[in-house]
Amino acid sequence: MAVDEELVALAKSGEDEAFSKLYASVYKDMYKYAYYMLGDAYDAEDVVSETVLEMYSGIKSLRQNSLFRAWTFKILSNKCKRKRKQYLKKTISLDDEEQNIELYESQYDLELKHDLELALDILSLEEREIVSLSVFCGYNSNEIGEILRIKPTTARSKLSRALAKMQRKMKVQF
Repeated sequence: MAVDEELVALAKSGEDEAFSKLYASVYKDMYKYAYYMLGDAYDAEDVVSETVLEMYSGIKSLRQNSLFRAWTFKILSNKCKRKRKQYLKKTISLDDEEQNIELYESQYDLELKHDLELALDILSLEEREIVSLSVFCGYNSNEIGEILRIKPTTARSKLSRALAKMQRKMKVQF
């Protein structure tokens, strides 16, 4: 997923419209990534908003225009990690959790979502990041390697192992 380097250059020079176009090119992937990393729609929206503010104020410091996406997801990844640390400190009552469930969701959708969440929960944070970037955002191993600063071959092997772990977990539950 190539980025328009001229657009990045314009955004770095202070062009708000160019920044808006850049944001429009990544916002869906940012939200999907944050949602699957955090498991909560509201927290995902908050983290994406915080990331956009940091991107806007820090875009001038971006050294290579071609690395805009990697830079964006590195910021988002760090914010998701901080938010997950907050989860460890916070306990949620069953009543609060039930209030967050949308009434129109079918029982089947809820069960599938629960199974997926259980399968994602067995993954390490790095595995979860790689699966989220690949499966939910559609990035290939080269792009994942760029974002996470690992070799593409490492990204492929970690993705394969993580998906196998998830598959074993989901088979056990059925």
